[in-house]
Amino acid sequence: MVKNNDYYVTRQGQTWDEVAYEVYGDESYAGPLMHLNYDMIDTLIFSAGDVLYTPELVEQIDGDEPPWADDDEGEDLTEGEDPYE
Repeated sequence: MVKNNDYYVTRQGQTWDEVAYEVYGDESYAGPLMHLNYDMIDTLIFSAGDVLYTPELVEQIDGDEPPWADDDEGEDLTEGEDPYE
């Protein structure tokens, strides 16, 4: 594995999820990794020496979600209560 700034050079036999785990620490980042390297989307298993663009991913900042998506904010509604009344 070679990680140099924003690029990653693959080893023979690696897959998207393996690269995501090595670069970002979690294979669930395979989707964003594929999106960033769309020109290689048809590759299932990498050859040695394939170069992938792997910039640092921006973490979602607390408070970035709208109030309706945050479980901790908003009014507590009793079961069956209509929030629009």
